[in-house]
Amino acid sequence: MKETIAIGLLSVYTILEFVAYIPQIVKILKTKHADDLSLASWFVWITTDLSYLGYVLLETPQFGVIFIALLDLFFIISVFVLTMYYQKHNKRKKVRR
Repeated sequence: MKETIAIGLLSVYTILEFVAYIPQIVKILKTKHADDLSLASWFVWITTDLSYLGYVLLETPQFGVIFIALLDLFFIISVFVLTMYYQKHNKRKKVRR
């Protein structure tokens, strides 16, 4: 029973976490702006998720959990890279004007 509840809670967490990244990624791609996002904050998210991935690899070497941790890291890095790109790209546009 405890394991079933734990898997259910992890599933809810995972789905909602991924759903939360999608609007941010779509917004950045649509507007081509990321000036209001903090690179430092997303770097902290990357570091946090790398720590979590390390924990998962050491303590819970189950493929599903590792896959979820890697997918989460992918989304975080995607937002970070898009933010970095559009902040730099938009600064160049402002300088040219």
